[in-house]
Amino acid sequence: MNGKRIAKYFLIGFIALIIFGILGIFVWTKTGTYPAGMVALSALESTERVTITQDKWIVFEPANEADTGLIFYPGGLVEPTAYAPVLQQIAERGVLVILTPMPLNLAILNPGAANAVIDAYPQISTWIIAGHSLGGAAAAIFTENNQNRINYIALWDSYPPSSADLSDNPIPVISIFGTTNNIPNTENFNDKKHLLPADTIFIGIEGANHAQFGDYGPQKGDVVARISLAEQHKKVAEIMLDFINP
Repeated sequence: MNGKRIAKYFLIGFIALIIFGILGIFVWTKTGTYPAGMVALSALESTERVTITQDKWIVFEPANEADTGLIFYPGGLVEPTAYAPVLQQIAERGVLVILTPMPLNLAILNPGAANAVIDAYPQISTWIIAGHSLGGAAAAIFTENNQNRINYIALWDSYPPSSADLSDNPIPVISIFGTTNNIPNTENFNDKKHLLPADTIFIGIEGANHAQFGDYGPQKGDVVARISLAEQHKKVAEIMLDFINP
């Protein structure tokens, strides 16, 4: 067998490995996605106070014209609609909320998604970007690279990656997280505080867990919540609204 034929077979094999790898990742992300629960699905119905539409984004539009907008990045492998209960409550108080679905349900694959949202709503004068878990990490990446486009950032049970150190960033930050006996449930949470500004607002919700920031059922490695799903959703929404409208 000559060298050209060997090289040809090697190239074919290499391409096949890449294709199977991509297919494997695609199947894994689809079968491993946490689906939205019934509470979340119910929160996708429009009301007199909020009109909800689903197209390229999931939009929660308050009845009165808004000048404040919230862009939300969902957690990794979580169906975006799982966060509808909290986002609907925020929209009911006059905030335009845009929930951005992500490629393969991984926000880290498109941290710049907020740019298109901001461009589409020029009437909004104040923008908040928020994200849960991996979505929060992606939101931090966007904030670090687009400081002139965002006014606030909110992290839900999340922290920035080392590549998006926000410690010297002037944008106000809030970090909302679950605690057990006043200790953060997220591993290494306190070790990552140096990546956030010194004036970051840290608010722990005692009895809250990771999965109940949305509604997608139990999550592997998570603690058992000691407050109800509805109570945690209400607390997160209230904390967010106090941060946005002090």
